[in-house]
Amino acid sequence: MQRYDYLKAIASDAGNALAVCTGWAAREWWAVRPSDGNLKTRTLGLVSSIAAGLAIARAIMHYTGNPVLGADRSPDAIERLVASGGTTSSRTNGDLVSAAPLEVLAASGESFEQDVDSLQAELVFSMNVGGFAVEATSDMAFQAPDQMHATMDLTGLGTFEMLILGADLYMNMPGQGWVLISLDDAGLGDLGLDPSTFESLMTDHSLVDYQELIQSLGGEVDDLGEETVDGGTFQHYRATMDFGDMVGAFSDAFGATSDLGLDSVSGPLTLDVWVDSDTTLPHRITANGEFAFGADSMVFDATMRFFGYNEPVEIPGAPSDAIPFALLGGP
Repeated sequence: MQRYDYLKAIASDAGNALAVCTGWAAREWWAVRPSDGNLKTRTLGLVSSIAAGLAIARAIMHYTGNPVLGADRSPDAIERLVASGGTTSSRTNGDLVSAAPLEVLAASGESFEQDVDSLQAELVFSMNVGGFAVEATSDMAFQAPDQMHATMDLTGLGTFEMLILGADLYMNMPGQGWVLISLDDAGLGDLGLDPSTFESLMTDHSLVDYQELIQSLGGEVDDLGEETVDGGTFQHYRATMDFGDMVGAFSDAFGATSDLGLDSVSGPLTLDVWVDSDTTLPHRITANGEFAFGADSMVFDATMRFFGYNEPVEIPGAPSDAIPFALLGGP
């Protein structure tokens, strides 16, 4: 029995129980049992601890009458607390200006992963090393629990296209046409692809792991105040981060940049993030900098814009001319 089949089988018996899941299973569970009682943790190994903690908290409140307290600045988390019968402190307010900048960005990362069912994004980035330039543009749409469509135009390599429909991955690379690959196949490594990379795309909701990006900061974050961007008003934050952390947060789902050897590159970047003051969701992210790269220097510039949160998105259907990878000599 596959995991999804097992989850479907037990969903009818779950009743109003709180359910704690992680990773790909969290999305599958949400699909078979949509509920405000579904909780998701990011890290494997924490599910049992969180489930036990929730059970203990309920027991404490029932037998002692004492409340269980929690701290979270996310407006969505506060709304869920109230909807579940909890109360907020009179000392709290939703003013991002008065909140510590790093706390706001941490809440932003959590909201991006937990409160987004659909979105669209645009990415533009460029690198120049000793006169060798690489430029790319990408458009992406995501629909929970397991659908994503993305294209990327990369200098000198052409246009890459990716479509994920559940466990089916469709890749269209220059000169190859559409290829159908099952994410359940054990031989994806023959294509230089890691199944976990594509599963992470569903959890991350985009080609960049925004929460990991924020968690990598760890240092001082400056609050630059409210600014008007793309016709809307957003809170602007600025921090310094390492190029290696930026590379680690970006998914190489297309396998288009893995040969550039960027994993070991280190250098300072200026990161700017504009977040919605009401939802804390990010609207725009920019990263840029110039630093030594061997005997030369690297100039890096990237901009990513998110929009259309939880609005309908268009995900193409399965390409009719896709060739199963097995017919190309794959598993």
